[in-house]
Amino acid sequence: MTRRGGSSLARFVPAGKAAAICLVTCGLGLGYVWQKQQIAQLGKEIKENEMRLEDLGKQNKELIDTLAQLKSPQVLDKLVKQWHLNLDMPRPHQMVLLREHDFVLDAKKPKDSTQTARR
Repeated sequence: MTRRGGSSLARFVPAGKAAAICLVTCGLGLGYVWQKQQIAQLGKEIKENEMRLEDLGKQNKELIDTLAQLKSPQVLDKLVKQWHLNLDMPRPHQMVLLREHDFVLDAKKPKDSTQTARR
């Protein structure tokens, strides 16, 4: 015990409080700086991804245009002649036209009338 009647532990309480306040303040400051750095990094990644998305969109449009050009009858006819495939256009009686509507109606029809009667 000291002469004034206080314990030696009581002398270190204000110093402990000051140290705790300093630690909390430093921790908050470091957390703030880390968050700002993370926000900047994510912003950079978002910008890079947006640029890549734009480039991929342009590439996709070019590929769609190329595909449309390659599917044209004139280009196909030219390639058939160039590769000597000896192919001709089909005659009307050789073509079979399928409509999606027919497939939908066939799918909705019951397969077996005895099975539908049991249900």
